[in-house]
Amino acid sequence: MAGLKLWNYLRENVEVIDTKGRIYRGYVYDFVDEVDNEEEDEINIDLINRKFGAPLEITLYESQIKSIRILK
Repeated sequence: MAGLKLWNYLRENVEVIDTKGRIYRGYVYDFVDEVDNEEEDEINIDLINRKFGAPLEITLYESQIKSIRILK
């Protein structure tokens, strides 16, 4: 989903729903602009509330994100 302005979520706890319907919750510790990675904007998230054996972090490109919101 284009136009999400992912830089607004840097250093925030977020809930992300990807285009496959998977839900991720965690802390956005890094944002990479499309100019820097030659693809598209991306965010890196330290995951919380993960299942045992699941990844500790995830990288999502803007096109993989259906929705994102800041957790209070």
